[in-house]
Amino acid sequence: MNVFVVIVTFNGAAWIRGALQSLRDSVHPCTAVVIDNASSDDTVEIIRREFPETVLREAGGNLGFGRGNNLGIAHALQHGADAIFLLNQDAYVTPQAIGLMVDFLECGAGHEIVSPLHCSPDLTRVDPQTQQGYLQRYAAAYLSDACLGQVKPHYTIRGINAAAWMMRADVFRRVGGFDPLYFMYGEDDDLIERFAHHGIRTALLPQARIVHLRAKAPRPAQTWWQTTRARSERYRSGLLVDLKQPRARLPGRLARLVADGVIRPFANLLSSHDVQALVAHLWATARVLTELPRIQRHARLCATPGPHFLDSPSP
Repeated sequence: MNVFVVIVTFNGAAWIRGALQSLRDSVHPCTAVVIDNASSDDTVEIIRREFPETVLREAGGNLGFGRGNNLGIAHALQHGADAIFLLNQDAYVTPQAIGLMVDFLECGAGHEIVSPLHCSPDLTRVDPQTQQGYLQRYAAAYLSDACLGQVKPHYTIRGINAAAWMMRADVFRRVGGFDPLYFMYGEDDDLIERFAHHGIRTALLPQARIVHLRAKAPRPAQTWWQTTRARSERYRSGLLVDLKQPRARLPGRLARLVADGVIRPFANLLSSHDVQALVAHLWATARVLTELPRIQRHARLCATPGPHFLDSPSP
């Protein structure tokens, strides 16, 4: 199976060596494709100098996580990929992980997507954010078996975060790539919903492991409005995931927007007294309201099969 690994980088000089070296050390061979979102550090130079076998494409600007991945996915599809593995810049794989996932996909178990176990900060511990955000919701059977020391070879799950996904390349031809409505956050949850809508099954393979360091490049001090904007972006992404449910209709979407984007933030203010959260929520709601026609179009598009969003980096 011809495996392409897609990594999107943005100021990832501190971690890209670990990610690419782990791919170089993989027992199963793979082709690394890096899409760089206009890094201002030494990321590009490190890749060119130390990992010349890597396919490097410079996006020319910060496209965000999803649109950057779409460029890499499109490249992989155009160059004969049988399977595509998405990997975060601050993650690395064990030497056996890719081979284990390939073997699983080739065995014909009815799953077209497979995820390794996400560990952090090392291989001895499950990543807490993945556990709280995904495993507790979608992989309770694995957590129960892990506590009892009776872990099975694989578990069928609804989904997991996109720090490490492997799938048959044909999945992207049928479902499409990440929706460019999202810049950062929520784009993987959106795609999880689309996988489910199109009947594509995902498996968790506990024996295959990656370490997700969850590291971020240092940022300069931000003003109150800058942090509010960042929080608003997260809230907007959450609203988009709910509004884009494939079977939702406009009245239901509007009701959900009022409930989650207006009523709930005011109710939360009574207990949290977090004025910034309220402002960020209302800002996100206002943005989504102006985008509603486009959201409707994307929702209808994503409900149909096709390689959506993979033909161009444009939104």
